[in-house]
Amino acid sequence: MNLGKTERRNYLNSPYVRFILVILAGLVLRIFLSMFLTYEPDFNTWTGWGAQISSSGFGEFYDLYWCDYMPGYLYVLRLLNAMHGAFPGIPVEILFKLPANLADVGITVMIFIVLRDITTVKNAMISSVVYLFNPATLSNSTFWGQIDSFHALPILLAIFFGLKKRYILSGLLAAAAFMIKPQSIIVFPVIGFLTLRPLITEWRKSSYKTLFPPVLFGAAIITASIIITLPFIWDYIDSLSYVFTGPFELIKERFVKAYEQYNTASLNAFNFWGSFAMWESDQNTFLDYTFKAWGTLIFATLYAAMISLLFRYVLLSRKSEGASFSYLILELVTLVLFSVFLFVTRAHERHLLPAIVFFTLIAFRAWKFWCAYAIVSCVYVVNMVYSYIQLTTEYQGVSTGLSQILSAGMFFLYLLSFSVILIDFIMNTVRYKVPINTLVSRT
Repeated sequence: MNLGKTERRNYLNSPYVRFILVILAGLVLRIFLSMFLTYEPDFNTWTGWGAQISSSGFGEFYDLYWCDYMPGYLYVLRLLNAMHGAFPGIPVEILFKLPANLADVGITVMIFIVLRDITTVKNAMISSVVYLFNPATLSNSTFWGQIDSFHALPILLAIFFGLKKRYILSGLLAAAAFMIKPQSIIVFPVIGFLTLRPLITEWRKSSYKTLFPPVLFGAAIITASIIITLPFIWDYIDSLSYVFTGPFELIKERFVKAYEQYNTASLNAFNFWGSFAMWESDQNTFLDYTFKAWGTLIFATLYAAMISLLFRYVLLSRKSEGASFSYLILELVTLVLFSVFLFVTRAHERHLLPAIVFFTLIAFRAWKFWCAYAIVSCVYVVNMVYSYIQLTTEYQGVSTGLSQILSAGMFFLYLLSFSVILIDFIMNTVRYKVPINTLVSRT
């Protein structure tokens, strides 16, 4: 039975229907734009690894070919190579950029799901659409062809399920994120804090049951890591014990391989080190400590201070539920991901994208956040363009003097935006609540 004109008009006037149509339009736009501005060296690496792992199989891949990636994304590349063989008519740029573009759509949906429990549905829709059409996300996934959004999605899901007390799912997704990119390990303490909140808030009457959440979370991470890694060591299993020790040996080897691939203070990133030590060794010293050590010290100090503030908030206010607490966790993750990009050495220009994902989740609160969000997104795009020019012109695209001035100026804008979030986080934890009217708890 056909709908009448009135019914069809009412159906299309539904905000949810229009929201879905906007998301579909965004996906179509991304698929179309995938044909342009691809960074060929990275893209050829994806297609090459896909063909190589299809030829060698998982067990011999790392022995036969160079690869500085963890096993996680190699499964996707194997599938994409098979799809390319089955559907040769699909342009390879569209196909191999599809996981990142779909991940951005998934993040868009998750932003809506997370925020509808914290703020109004209108704010949730606006924030999610802003992310989908943000030039920063387009520059990374759709044009360049990188997979930072594919890495950010399981991080977001792990935090979401941690807040929902689904610790097994949270652990599985945290492990998946780690097995895609090892940088994900920096959010483990935040999720670990979520698993310990019953012990913190009810420490006087806590029982053995309060130990279940961290145990479940840890067991899920270990189990998922073993399962993801096993196909890559299957040919070398010679004892039952190696089934358990082998995966962690491979993980350690891959982690070191990925981390030691570059020993540069900044790889075109407009962060603290990029402002004066772009492409310099992070083994250079200042006051007898290497740049690498200084970066780690700054990040660790900030991280410890922020976790301590959150611990104090939960302990003294006894609040680990509701919209305010969820917001503080999202704000904390934003700061953690932002600070690791700004201060730890060996960062690439694109590594800030996961922080932008979480920044989108907190920007609705005030116009100062939206302004800072716009600044961060614009600087990110400038950084991607700068890096693209440098990498495609044999470092002759931008002069050294101009590069230093540009990088220092962009870092200042990043630092300014970071400071806005940090000061707000400090104020929120000190006064025990997020003082805004748009937070609407639905727990």
